Amino acid sequence: MLFLLCFYKSIEKSINIMYNTNNKIKKEVFLLFIDDFHAYKLRISKYSGKMTEMTEEATKNALIMPFFILLGYDVFNPDEIMPEYTCDVATKKGEKIDYAIMHDGDPIILIEAKRAGLKLQKQQQGQLYRYFSTNHARLAILTNGVTYNFYSDINSPNIMDDEPFLSFNVFDDDEEIFLSSLEQFHKSKFNIKEILSKAVFLKYVKVVEQTIKQDLISPSDELVKYFLMRPEIRTGNRITAQIIEKHRAATAETMRKVFGVTINTCTTAAVHETPTACLPKNENSIIDHIKQIPISLSYIEECQGEVGIIYILKDGDSIGRIRYSKKRDFLRMDYTNFKSGKISFVCSIDECKDILEADIKGNNGLDVNV
Repeated sequence: MLFLLCFYKSIEKSINIMYNTNNKIKKEVFLLFIDDFHAYKLRISKYSGKMTEMTEEATKNALIMPFFILLGYDVFNPDEIMPEYTCDVATKKGEKIDYAIMHDGDPIILIEAKRAGLKLQKQQQGQLYRYFSTNHARLAILTNGVTYNFYSDINSPNIMDDEPFLSFNVFDDDEEIFLSSLEQFHKSKFNIKEILSKAVFLKYVKVVEQTIKQDLISPSDELVKYFLMRPEIRTGNRITAQIIEKHRAATAETMRKVFGVTINTCTTAAVHETPTACLPKNENSIIDHIKQIPISLSYIEECQGEVGIIYILKDGDSIGRIRYSKKRDFLRMDYTNFKSGKISFVCSIDECKDILEADIKGNNGLDVNV
């Protein structure tokens, strides 16, 4: 019996070592991908002042082809990436799409390229939409070399969705949000089932985010009715349109309070950037403001495109990180506690001060939800 117990414990230990080793390898591979992305971003950034003047061909050569090199493809091998791939539609023959990523002779991703200076809108989806239904590819990309929109047929088989399940701007968006999803498209990791599974999840998250943002501005009838029908509130009377309207403002105010969100009226664009705060008019930089907090911390600041990162140090050790983004004079911040891994969204610099003071007082990391 003792022998069997030792044997099983040995197997369990071996499995744990293999699991931890596998996770370590995955993390190291992802870190290498991040480094490759930074090198790619640096390479194309030298064209930033010329992008509005680029033709479609120049965009392909300078911006788009390096992107697919980043994803591990040989852009000069037609067995991997086929330029001008023929996608005949019922009413028109000889239709060609800019690129198709190939696998065993079949297209797995269709790519439609636009010039860098063109803003991607729904009218640019027309060609890609038509081509999508002519073959068995389940994925499509619309890009201008800076913004990348990824589509599939989640809603109806073989019919491209109207909305992308993944969309990002290489320079403007926070890479921590999209890089793990982008890595799935690397040639070495490509798995259509895993990508489609994550696509469904990403689309769900996007719908939830859009719905919550809209409900924070003006709660829908369904949401107000949901609260009115709660057993703690329900009176038995019929819930009419007038009753819903009467409770809409109170619902919105309560939700904003619970979510810790202030909808600013400085500009109409503010409602699309929650949680946010208006920046003080005399503010030079975020870190200058943070340094005024009278507590025993030190800070290191670095910038990654439009996103700034401030590492919080206590006694020389990094205890947390503030990420911030300033767009249209609005501030968006979050704080990550390295000890607990908890992320707190911060709506103002004063709230940031409260969090850091609580952190020092507790002396054991951030345990406060903002």
